[in-house]
Amino acid sequence: MTPTVHLGVNTCFAVKRWPEPARWAELVAGTLGLDECQLTLDLLDPALEGRFGVAYAESVRRAAADAKVAVHSVFTGLGAYATNLLLHPDAGLREAATGWFERAIDVAAAAGSPGVGGYLGALSAVDAADADRRRALLGELAERLHRLADRAAASGLEFLLMENMSVRRELGSVIEEAHLLEAMTAGSAVPWVLCLDVGHPCALASGTASDDPLAWLAEQWRHPPVLQLQQANADGDHHWPFTAETNAVGSVDAAAVASALDDVAAEELHLFLEVVHRPEVDDAVVLADLRASVDHWRQTLSKER
Repeated sequence: MTPTVHLGVNTCFAVKRWPEPARWAELVAGTLGLDECQLTLDLLDPALEGRFGVAYAESVRRAAADAKVAVHSVFTGLGAYATNLLLHPDAGLREAATGWFERAIDVAAAAGSPGVGGYLGALSAVDAADADRRRALLGELAERLHRLADRAAASGLEFLLMENMSVRRELGSVIEEAHLLEAMTAGSAVPWVLCLDVGHPCALASGTASDDPLAWLAEQWRHPPVLQLQQANADGDHHWPFTAETNAVGSVDAAAVASALDDVAAEELHLFLEVVHRPEVDDAVVLADLRASVDHWRQTLSKER
C-alpha cells in the first residue's frame, strides 16, 4: 500500500526572524500553504525557567489552532546540537541534559504536540576511542531513554524522536547504530521513532551504505520514520533549500526519495523541510527559497506517486 505523504516545515526558518507564534504560523499556512510543522526548540530553549517555555508553548498551541497548522512534533534544534547532551563525558551534565529533555517533553505537551526529540548526543573524542567507556555510556543512555519515555507517556505524548546524524561520534549516524537505538528502546512506554534527515547521509562519508539516504529508506524500521528534507552534499550538512542552484550541486535527489517512499511500510509519512539560512540572508530571500522548496517537493511528490 502506498503511504499517504504529508509535507510540512520545521520552524527553524523563523528563528530570530519571526519568533512570534502567530507570525510564523501565518507564514506556514499562508505564505507556504502548509498545514503541518515541527516546532524547533531554538524558539524556546527549555533550559530557560520552565514556566516561560510552557507559556510560549501554550501560545504556539493557540496560534497553530487559529492558523489551522498541526504541530506534529517538537525538535531539538541547533542550540542543543552544539552540546554533547546525553553523552557528555561529565555525569552531572548528562543528568542535566536528561532534565533538559524532560522540560522539552513539558513544552511538547503544552504545545499540543504528540511527540518530541531529535539529536540525542555526541561522544567526546576520548570516549569514542575507548571501547569500554563507550559501552558504559551506551548502557546508561538506554536507561535514560526509557526514563524519558516514561515521562512522555505520563505527559500524554505518543512518541519520541531520535535523529540520524552526520558525524560518527554522534550516535545514530550509521544504519546499524540507528537499529541499535531501536533495540535499546524496545518496549519503552512510548516508541522512539527514527527522524531520518535525508541530507545527513550525504555529508557522512563513512564509506558504507549509510552514506546514501535511499539505503536508509530501504531498511525495515520498527516504526515508520519521520523525514526531514534538506539539500546537502559530501562537502557538508548545509541545510540548503531546494532551488535550481542548490539542486545542481546537492546530492539529495527529491525524485529518488519520493519514489522510495512507496516501499516504506506505513499508512502515513510526515516530511518536514528543514532549511537553515545564514543570519545575514535577507528575510525576503529566506521566504522565496522556502516557497521554491515547497513547490519543488510538491511537484516531485505529485509526479512520483
